[in-house]
Amino acid sequence: MREILVSEPSYVTRFSCVGAACRDHCCKRWNITIDKATYNKYLKSEIPDIRKITREEMLLTKKNVQQWALIKFNEEGNCSFFTEDSLCYIHKVAGPNALSHTCSSYPRTQTAYKNEELKSLNLSCPESVRHILFNEQAMNLETTTVLKSNFNPSSAVNMEARLVNLFCANLMMQPQYRVEENLYAIIYFIIFYQKITGSLEEKIGQMEGAYESIVAQMASGALTQAMQNVKELQTLELQLLLGLQKHMLETEGLRGQDMLLDYMIRLNHFFGSDKTEEQLSSGLSQLKKGWDDIALPWLNQRPYIMRNFFQYRFYHDQFGMKRQQPLLKEIYLIVVDYFFMKSLLSAAALEKGHLTDDDLINVMYSYSTVRQHDRKVDDKFSQDIDRFKRNDDLSVLNLLV
Repeated sequence: MREILVSEPSYVTRFSCVGAACRDHCCKRWNITIDKATYNKYLKSEIPDIRKITREEMLLTKKNVQQWALIKFNEEGNCSFFTEDSLCYIHKVAGPNALSHTCSSYPRTQTAYKNEELKSLNLSCPESVRHILFNEQAMNLETTTVLKSNFNPSSAVNMEARLVNLFCANLMMQPQYRVEENLYAIIYFIIFYQKITGSLEEKIGQMEGAYESIVAQMASGALTQAMQNVKELQTLELQLLLGLQKHMLETEGLRGQDMLLDYMIRLNHFFGSDKTEEQLSSGLSQLKKGWDDIALPWLNQRPYIMRNFFQYRFYHDQFGMKRQQPLLKEIYLIVVDYFFMKSLLSAAALEKGHLTDDDLINVMYSYSTVRQHDRKVDDKFSQDIDRFKRNDDLSVLNLLV
């Protein structure tokens, strides 16, 4: 038997579906795949309605045993098993064990390495967002060991990459007035790390020295002063805001898109196509003032909210550990996500004069429906960002001021 270490943050263990109370249920407007075993079970069910819906409202795809069929949507865009009381008919009459893998697992996710498994939740679920953001202990990690006959068919964790991930996550936890200062520190660390050479043991000593130096600069205020030398780059900001709104509108048919559009309409008040260059510049300034005067004081009453978001991204995305692209590109994409959501929240704050927990949940889950569920969309998003920043990864610093 082989020992597998299972890691599970507190937000995963505390999560439970709220069912009919969900503000935007997951039984609509996305591909709900049915595995072969579940499809056959429904087709032979003792419950006539389950058999009928399976025959008439499922599309056989037979891509593989896990993606054997797709559930068709009704005129309202809901799953054919979705009931008038906003519950799942399968769950209601046959129990949770009768659900397909897709339906029983969402929003839960799992990343497997050779002898490790890391559990998480997708941010596209509103209840996931609530558990991740609004609990100070959300990122506390619980670990257990399970026995399996074999190791997972994946490579082991790269220890150097894990160390980089941990150093960055710890820099995010250092108390600063603005989370942008933590991000600046992380970018500073990444730039240093990319220049060092030698064995892992030699690198560890250099990384520890750099980490301690950066923490000291954060505590003394030297890092905040260094950030003042970073110039605002409104051209890049405008390209991102206008380009990302276009990207979100072109990605059609996703759950949460109506909610996202509602917040984008408020943002577009500052950046309509009829605006002059001077008005666009003024719009950016107003958004930043809205953040500084309304959003930031409110968030700093619970400073763990935004830190939880970034800690979640480092853990959930396995930042630096999958190495599908350079580290600076990885952090750039995370900062862009934050920049756009921050802009949406600023526009809402200016319109209403305040922010609420609901605003954060609405923006994060609806934006994440676009960002977390389609690899092709994610690849296009990454390509668009490259075009806006003209392949200058260091321009990420300009988004922090």
